Amino acid sequence: MFNNDFSRVALSMLGALVFTFTAVGAAVGPARLVETTPVVYAGTASNAAVAA
Repeated sequence: MFNNDFSRVALSMLGALVFTFTAVGAAVGPARLVETTPVVYAGTASNAAVAA
């Protein structure tokens, strides 16, 4: 009885960790990508406004 309960608790904890890492990765990945990509459109927009 104890082994069965312990294995279920261990399996649910492992599943919770996998779910947490997946959810955090899905939330942090795009935000990190936005932070690290250089801003290119600001330079082209200011050049277009000067040329017009």
